[in-house]
Amino acid sequence: MYKYYKLPLIRMESFIYYSKKIGCNFLLCQGPGGNTSIKSGKYIYIKKSGMFLSDSDKNIFKKVELGSILDFYKARNNDEKFENTLSIETPFHVLLANKYVFHYHSLASIIMSSIYSRQELNNFLFKNKILPVGYIRPGNELAKEIIKKNNNKNFEKFFLYNHGIVVKGNNVKKVYSEINHLENLFKKYIDYEKLRKVTNTLLGLKVFNNKIENPNPKINYELFSGKYLFPDHSVFFPDSFKQLNKVDLNKDVTFDDKYIYLNKSLNSTEEIYFKTLLIIFNYINDKKVKNYIKPDIGIKLRESSDEQLRIKVNK
Repeated sequence: MYKYYKLPLIRMESFIYYSKKIGCNFLLCQGPGGNTSIKSGKYIYIKKSGMFLSDSDKNIFKKVELGSILDFYKARNNDEKFENTLSIETPFHVLLANKYVFHYHSLASIIMSSIYSRQELNNFLFKNKILPVGYIRPGNELAKEIIKKNNNKNFEKFFLYNHGIVVKGNNVKKVYSEINHLENLFKKYIDYEKLRKVTNTLLGLKVFNNKIENPNPKINYELFSGKYLFPDHSVFFPDSFKQLNKVDLNKDVTFDDKYIYLNKSLNSTEEIYFKTLLIIFNYINDKKVKNYIKPDIGIKLRESSDEQLRIKVNK
């Protein structure tokens, strides 16, 4: 199974086991989002762009000479990539010195980012030794910001607003334990039973003839239009939601009390993110969205060469 990787078998088995474990948990990873890495000797193994962590036991990790890629990113302040097949988020995997770096898109963290004040969350995060990082486009700029904010502070957990979580460490089992610990901490703000129930309900609904049952007719989905809640929202499902009587069939997703109507057929990745949005919208319900990625920033991210590659890979 691990013939692709020339690492000590037990170490690679553990890394792949825990990578797959978070990749198979929809509350932590959706579609091709999230990435993990392991450093060993002169090399780093990191997930390729557009791959699913749920497929970690397949050939989804790229072996790269660590010294070369480290020098490359230290010398740059733009989003130029060392190699096109690598994840856009490779820089922080390289620049963070620990053996293991796990990055994932916790639905709890995205919801918290969207509806709670920064001041309240920052107090909570610092109290629990988690470093908050404001939204910055994924890539080298984000990596440099993480390194700068963590200078001489020795944080091992990072809360990326409207994006996700990064956990680093030198023991993969402890890294995974910290991931679970964080999700338990988030229960201060998130009703996990409600989130699980909403998630299971939405994942169980079928898209048929470009429509899906409306799980909650009381929600006005228009209120979420133009507010990208996380990067992959703008990349894989940027469509606006409009009530059926205000329809623009060419560009809008529409809804009435019975159904949500799609304006096109979805591939499997687009369907994952469509359902991810419905999960978040149905959990938030009538709470006000206070923080989000602005439309112009989301569009710029979607149109970047990195994200166009991910879109292409996932078609």
